[in-house]
Amino acid sequence: MNPGDAYLNDLKLFTIGKNFWQASLLDQVSSLTMQEALYKPSPERHGIWQLVRHISYWKYWSLTYLNENKKLNAKEDNWAPLPEVQTEETWQEEITNLRKLNEDCISAAEKLGDELLTSDDEKVIYFRQLLYHDSYHTGQIGFLRAIQGLKPVE
Repeated sequence: MNPGDAYLNDLKLFTIGKNFWQASLLDQVSSLTMQEALYKPSPERHGIWQLVRHISYWKYWSLTYLNENKKLNAKEDNWAPLPEVQTEETWQEEITNLRKLNEDCISAAEKLGDELLTSDDEKVIYFRQLLYHDSYHTGQIGFLRAIQGLKPVE
């Protein structure tokens, strides 16, 4: 297996598949209700819905930088507020958006191939490091699920 294929495989395992460490990002969030996604252990902490928006933002940011060579304003949009109206429907739209952005990332990784791991281009490095960013926040989502008493995702 060449390096680009190995990375692509890990990207899929950690975002949509099964890996050795934890349930994938989309498996962790897909079955949650709006109320479970809104749960916060304290007012100053982030809930799952906020984490999903944050993960989606950085996927969008990295794809924009990679494809258009344009850096978006991360200071303003990094932790965007939740939608004004929070319903099961808007929560499902959030998951759909995350799923679409993730598919776009998988497609971009397929196009980059070995360049994903061999390039020193900042755009590629940012994009490559999304996997680590996603994994970190997926762990947080798993913890927020656990402290709500939700069953682990198998």
